[in-house]
Amino acid sequence: MSRSCSDYSWYYALGATAVVVTCTAWYIKKNVRMSDGLEATLTTLNNTINNTISDTLPVFGLQEEKSQIAEGEEIQIVGRSYILPDDKAMFERDCESFLWFSYRRNFRAIGGTQYTSDRGWGCMLRCIQMLYSHTLIRHNFSRDWRWTKDATYNAILRDFLDDPNGLYSIQQIAKSGCSSGKDVGTWFGPNTACQSIRTLKEFHKELDLTIQVVMDNFMCIEDLKFFCKEHGPDSWTPLLLMIPLRLGLNECNNIYIDGIKCCFEIEQSVGAVGGRPNSAFYFIGFQNDKLLYLDPQRDPGLG
Repeated sequence: MSRSCSDYSWYYALGATAVVVTCTAWYIKKNVRMSDGLEATLTTLNNTINNTISDTLPVFGLQEEKSQIAEGEEIQIVGRSYILPDDKAMFERDCESFLWFSYRRNFRAIGGTQYTSDRGWGCMLRCIQMLYSHTLIRHNFSRDWRWTKDATYNAILRDFLDDPNGLYSIQQIAKSGCSSGKDVGTWFGPNTACQSIRTLKEFHKELDLTIQVVMDNFMCIEDLKFFCKEHGPDSWTPLLLMIPLRLGLNECNNIYIDGIKCCFEIEQSVGAVGGRPNSAFYFIGFQNDKLLYLDPQRDPGLG
Protein backbone atom coordinates (compact mmCIF):
# COMPACT_ATOMS: atom_id res chain seq x y z
CA MET A 1 0.00 0.00 0.00
CA SER A 2 2.65 2.49 0.97
CA ARG A 3 6.32 2.94 1.49
CA SER A 4 8.56 5.79 2.60
CA CYS A 5 9.77 7.94 -0.26
CA SER A 6 13.39 7.42 -1.24
CA ASP A 7 13.39 8.09 -4.99
CA TYR A 8 13.59 11.82 -5.71
CA SER A 9 14.12 11.98 -9.47
CA TRP A 10 10.58 12.44 -10.79
CA TYR A 11 9.43 15.93 -11.71
CA TYR A 12 6.99 17.80 -13.86
CA ALA A 13 8.20 21.02 -15.48
CA LEU A 14 6.50 24.15 -14.18
CA GLY A 15 5.97 26.76 -16.85
CA ALA A 16 3.50 28.33 -19.23
CA THR A 17 2.08 24.97 -20.30
CA ALA A 18 2.61 23.09 -17.06
CA VAL A 19 0.68 21.82 -14.07
CA VAL A 20 -2.48 23.61 -13.07
CA VAL A 21 -2.56 23.10 -9.31
CA THR A 22 -6.07 22.00 -8.40
CA CYS A 23 -5.91 21.69 -4.61
CA THR A 24 -3.43 23.25 -2.21
CA ALA A 25 -3.62 22.58 1.53
CA TRP A 26 -2.39 24.03 4.82
CA TYR A 27 -2.31 22.69 8.37
CA ILE A 28 -2.57 25.38 11.07
CA LYS A 29 -2.05 23.84 14.49
CA LYS A 30 -1.86 26.60 17.07
CA ASN A 31 -3.86 29.70 17.91
CA VAL A 32 -1.11 32.17 17.22
CA ARG A 33 -1.05 35.35 15.20
CA MET A 34 -0.61 34.44 11.57
CA SER A 35 2.75 35.39 10.19
CA ASP A 36 2.71 38.20 7.67
CA GLY A 37 3.66 35.69 4.98
CA LEU A 38 0.78 33.32 5.70
CA GLU A 39 -1.78 36.09 6.15
CA ALA A 40 -0.67 37.71 2.89
CA THR A 41 -0.73 34.38 1.04
CA LEU A 42 -4.23 33.50 2.24
CA THR A 43 -5.42 36.97 1.30
CA THR A 44 -3.82 36.65 -2.15
CA LEU A 45 -5.42 33.24 -2.67
CA ASN A 46 -8.75 34.66 -1.56
CA ASN A 47 -8.42 37.39 -4.19
CA THR A 48 -7.30 35.06 -6.97
CA ILE A 49 -9.75 32.18 -6.57
CA ASN A 50 -11.75 33.59 -9.44
CA ASN A 51 -11.78 30.66 -11.85
CA THR A 52 -14.40 27.95 -11.76
CA ILE A 53 -13.71 25.21 -9.24
CA SER A 54 -13.89 22.09 -11.32
CA ASP A 55 -13.66 18.33 -10.94
CA THR A 56 -11.96 18.15 -14.34
CA LEU A 57 -8.20 18.46 -14.44
CA PRO A 58 -6.92 20.42 -17.45
CA VAL A 59 -4.82 19.16 -20.29
CA PHE A 60 -1.32 20.57 -20.43
CA GLY A 61 1.18 20.74 -23.22
CA LEU A 62 4.39 19.37 -21.73
CA GLN A 63 5.46 15.76 -21.41
CA GLU A 64 6.68 14.16 -18.20
CA GLU A 65 10.33 14.77 -17.57
CA LYS A 66 12.69 12.71 -15.45
CA SER A 67 15.75 14.56 -14.20
CA GLN A 68 18.04 14.57 -11.22
CA ILE A 69 17.99 17.21 -8.52
CA ALA A 70 20.68 19.79 -9.16
CA GLU A 71 23.41 20.37 -6.62
CA GLY A 72 24.12 23.84 -5.31
CA GLU A 73 20.57 25.11 -5.89
CA GLU A 74 17.86 25.49 -3.26
CA ILE A 75 15.15 22.84 -2.85
CA GLN A 76 11.89 23.64 -1.04
CA ILE A 77 9.96 20.80 0.63
CA VAL A 78 6.77 22.11 2.30
CA GLY A 79 8.34 24.75 4.49
CA ARG A 80 11.90 23.42 4.63
CA SER A 81 14.87 24.42 2.48
CA TYR A 82 17.81 22.25 1.42
CA ILE A 83 20.89 22.61 -0.76
CA LEU A 84 22.72 19.52 -1.99
CA PRO A 85 25.19 18.02 -1.39
CA ASP A 86 25.64 19.64 2.06
CA ASP A 87 22.04 18.92 3.15
CA LYS A 88 21.74 15.56 1.41
CA ALA A 89 21.21 13.50 4.56
CA MET A 90 18.60 15.89 6.00
CA PHE A 91 16.83 16.10 2.64
CA GLU A 92 16.63 12.32 2.32
CA ARG A 93 15.38 11.92 5.89
CA ASP A 94 12.66 14.48 5.22
CA CYS A 95 11.49 12.88 1.96
CA GLU A 96 11.46 9.34 3.32
CA SER A 97 9.14 10.47 6.13
CA PHE A 98 6.30 11.02 3.64
CA LEU A 99 3.91 8.15 2.99
CA TRP A 100 3.69 7.12 -0.65
CA PHE A 101 0.44 5.36 -1.65
CA SER A 102 0.02 3.61 -5.00
CA TYR A 103 -2.46 1.47 -6.90
CA ARG A 104 -3.26 -1.92 -5.37
CA ARG A 105 -5.05 -5.05 -6.52
CA ASN A 106 -6.67 -8.01 -4.79
CA PHE A 107 -7.91 -6.01 -1.82
CA ARG A 108 -11.33 -6.73 -0.32
CA ALA A 109 -14.09 -5.63 -2.67
CA ILE A 110 -15.54 -2.18 -2.14
CA GLY A 111 -18.99 -2.67 -0.61
CA GLY A 112 -21.68 -3.59 -3.08
CA THR A 113 -19.31 -3.73 -6.07
CA GLN A 114 -16.86 -6.12 -7.70
CA TYR A 115 -13.93 -3.69 -7.53
CA THR A 116 -10.85 -5.27 -5.94
CA SER A 117 -8.34 -2.89 -7.54
CA ASP A 118 -8.17 0.89 -7.98
CA ARG A 119 -5.84 0.79 -10.96
CA GLY A 120 -6.91 3.27 -13.63
CA TRP A 121 -9.35 5.27 -11.49
CA GLY A 122 -7.98 5.67 -7.95
CA CYS A 123 -5.03 8.03 -8.48
CA MET A 124 -6.71 11.08 -6.91
CA LEU A 125 -7.85 8.99 -3.95
CA ARG A 126 -4.26 7.84 -3.39
CA CYS A 127 -3.05 11.44 -3.64
CA ILE A 128 -5.54 12.69 -1.08
CA GLN A 129 -4.49 9.81 1.17
CA MET A 130 -0.88 10.99 0.90
CA LEU A 131 -1.75 14.59 1.66
CA TYR A 132 -3.98 13.68 4.58
CA SER A 133 -1.56 11.13 6.05
CA HIS A 134 1.15 13.82 6.06
CA THR A 135 -1.30 16.13 7.82
CA LEU A 136 -1.94 13.52 10.52
CA ILE A 137 1.79 13.03 10.99
CA ARG A 138 2.16 16.79 11.42
CA HIS A 139 -0.82 16.79 13.80
CA ASN A 140 0.56 14.04 16.04
CA PHE A 141 4.24 14.95 15.82
CA SER A 142 5.62 18.05 14.08
CA ARG A 143 6.99 19.20 10.74
CA ASP A 144 10.47 18.15 11.86
CA TRP A 145 9.49 14.60 12.83
CA ARG A 146 11.43 11.99 10.89
CA TRP A 147 10.46 8.40 10.31
CA THR A 148 11.15 5.96 13.10
CA LYS A 149 9.35 2.96 14.58
CA ASP A 150 6.57 4.46 16.66
CA ALA A 151 3.19 3.22 17.93
CA THR A 152 1.41 6.45 16.96
CA TYR A 153 2.85 6.33 13.46
CA ASN A 154 1.73 2.71 13.11
CA ALA A 155 -1.77 3.69 14.23
CA ILE A 156 -1.90 6.40 11.53
CA LEU A 157 -0.77 3.88 8.93
CA ARG A 158 -3.45 1.39 9.96
CA ASP A 159 -6.17 3.97 9.26
CA PHE A 160 -5.15 3.90 5.57
CA LEU A 161 -4.95 0.15 5.10
CA ASP A 162 -6.87 -1.19 2.10
CA ASP A 163 -9.51 -2.67 4.34
CA PRO A 164 -13.19 -1.73 4.70
CA ASN A 165 -12.61 -1.09 8.40
CA GLY A 166 -9.84 1.44 7.79
CA LEU A 167 -11.02 4.95 8.60
CA TYR A 168 -9.43 6.40 5.47
CA SER A 169 -9.10 3.28 3.33
CA ILE A 170 -9.63 3.28 -0.42
CA GLN A 171 -12.94 1.51 0.27
CA GLN A 172 -14.18 4.21 2.64
CA ILE A 173 -13.12 7.13 0.43
CA ALA A 174 -14.66 5.56 -2.68
CA LYS A 175 -17.97 4.89 -0.89
CA SER A 176 -17.99 8.40 0.56
CA GLY A 177 -17.79 9.81 -2.95
CA CYS A 178 -21.12 8.17 -3.80
CA SER A 179 -22.87 10.90 -1.79
CA SER A 180 -21.39 13.40 -4.27
CA GLY A 181 -22.64 11.45 -7.27
CA LYS A 182 -19.36 9.63 -7.97
CA ASP A 183 -19.82 5.93 -8.60
CA VAL A 184 -17.17 3.54 -7.35
CA GLY A 185 -14.70 2.95 -10.17
CA THR A 186 -15.01 6.46 -11.63
CA TRP A 187 -12.28 9.06 -11.42
CA PHE A 188 -12.56 11.61 -8.61
CA GLY A 189 -11.61 15.25 -9.04
CA PRO A 190 -9.80 17.11 -6.25
CA ASN A 191 -12.92 18.75 -4.87
CA THR A 192 -14.76 15.43 -4.43
CA ALA A 193 -11.67 13.82 -2.89
CA CYS A 194 -11.34 16.67 -0.38
CA GLN A 195 -15.01 16.49 0.53
CA SER A 196 -14.73 12.72 1.05
CA ILE A 197 -11.90 13.16 3.53
CA ARG A 198 -13.86 15.86 5.33
CA THR A 199 -16.88 13.54 5.60
CA LEU A 200 -14.84 10.59 6.89
CA LYS A 201 -13.15 12.75 9.51
CA GLU A 202 -16.57 13.24 11.15
CA PHE A 203 -16.49 9.54 12.09
CA HIS A 204 -13.06 9.99 13.69
CA LYS A 205 -14.49 11.53 16.85
CA GLU A 206 -11.32 11.43 18.94
CA LEU A 207 -9.34 13.39 16.36
CA ASP A 208 -9.08 17.03 17.42
CA LEU A 209 -8.99 18.52 13.94
CA THR A 210 -11.34 20.61 11.81
CA ILE A 211 -11.28 20.29 8.01
CA GLN A 212 -12.51 23.13 5.84
CA VAL A 213 -12.78 22.94 2.05
CA VAL A 214 -13.03 26.28 0.25
CA MET A 215 -16.07 26.41 -2.01
CA ASP A 216 -17.79 28.82 -4.40
CA ASN A 217 -14.60 30.73 -5.26
CA PHE A 218 -14.60 32.44 -1.86
CA MET A 219 -12.66 32.12 1.38
CA CYS A 220 -13.36 34.19 4.51
CA ILE A 221 -10.43 34.15 6.93
CA GLU A 222 -12.64 35.24 9.83
CA ASP A 223 -14.95 32.26 9.20
CA LEU A 224 -11.97 29.92 9.33
CA LYS A 225 -10.94 31.34 12.68
CA PHE A 226 -14.52 30.91 13.91
CA PHE A 227 -14.54 27.18 13.11
CA CYS A 228 -11.26 26.79 15.00
CA LYS A 229 -12.75 28.43 18.11
CA GLU A 230 -16.05 26.54 18.27
CA HIS A 231 -15.21 25.26 21.75
CA GLY A 232 -14.67 28.76 23.15
CA PRO A 233 -12.83 32.02 22.43
CA ASP A 234 -9.69 30.80 24.21
CA SER A 235 -9.63 27.43 22.49
CA TRP A 236 -8.13 26.48 19.15
CA THR A 237 -8.91 23.39 17.10
CA PRO A 238 -6.15 22.62 14.59
CA LEU A 239 -7.24 23.30 11.01
CA LEU A 240 -6.67 21.51 7.71
CA LEU A 241 -7.55 24.03 5.00
CA MET A 242 -7.99 22.64 1.48
CA ILE A 243 -8.48 24.93 -1.50
CA PRO A 244 -9.58 23.30 -4.77
CA LEU A 245 -9.11 25.73 -7.63
CA ARG A 246 -7.91 26.14 -11.19
CA LEU A 247 -5.14 28.53 -12.12
CA GLY A 248 -6.00 28.67 -15.79
CA LEU A 249 -8.06 26.87 -18.41
CA ASN A 250 -5.93 24.43 -20.39
CA GLU A 251 -2.64 25.84 -19.13
CA CYS A 252 -1.30 27.43 -15.98
CA ASN A 253 -1.28 31.20 -16.30
CA ASN A 254 2.25 32.53 -15.74
CA ILE A 255 1.02 35.08 -13.19
CA TYR A 256 0.32 32.23 -10.75
CA ILE A 257 3.72 30.50 -10.90
CA ASP A 258 5.40 32.55 -8.17
CA GLY A 259 2.32 32.06 -5.97
CA ILE A 260 2.47 28.29 -6.48
CA LYS A 261 6.10 28.26 -5.38
CA CYS A 262 5.28 30.45 -2.41
CA CYS A 263 2.77 27.86 -1.23
CA PHE A 264 5.54 25.29 -0.76
CA GLU A 265 7.69 27.76 1.18
CA ILE A 266 5.09 28.36 3.91
CA GLU A 267 5.64 26.54 7.19
CA GLN A 268 2.00 25.39 7.32
CA SER A 269 1.94 23.88 3.81
CA VAL A 270 1.12 20.17 3.54
CA GLY A 271 1.49 20.09 -0.24
CA ALA A 272 -0.87 20.01 -3.20
CA VAL A 273 -2.64 17.50 -5.43
CA GLY A 274 -3.23 17.88 -9.14
CA GLY A 275 -2.05 16.65 -12.50
CA ARG A 276 -3.67 15.81 -15.81
CA PRO A 277 -6.92 14.05 -16.76
CA ASN A 278 -7.19 10.71 -14.96
CA SER A 279 -3.65 11.02 -13.65
CA ALA A 280 -3.05 12.86 -10.38
CA PHE A 281 0.11 13.53 -8.34
CA TYR A 282 0.95 14.65 -4.81
CA PHE A 283 3.29 17.65 -4.99
CA ILE A 284 5.57 18.27 -2.01
CA GLY A 285 8.08 20.89 -3.21
CA PHE A 286 10.12 22.40 -6.01
CA GLN A 287 13.56 23.30 -7.27
CA ASN A 288 13.84 26.18 -9.73
CA ASP A 289 11.15 25.50 -12.35
CA LYS A 290 10.46 21.87 -11.44
CA LEU A 291 7.97 20.39 -8.99
CA LEU A 292 8.80 17.37 -6.87
CA TYR A 293 5.94 14.90 -6.57
CA LEU A 294 4.93 11.38 -5.55
CA ASP A 295 3.20 9.42 -8.31
CA PRO A 296 0.50 6.89 -7.27
CA GLN A 297 0.73 5.30 -10.72
CA ARG A 298 4.30 4.27 -9.97
CA ASP A 299 5.07 1.37 -7.64
CA PRO A 300 7.11 2.71 -4.68
CA GLY A 301 8.75 -0.67 -4.41
CA LEU A 302 10.48 -0.21 -7.77
CA GLY A 303 13.84 1.57 -7.62
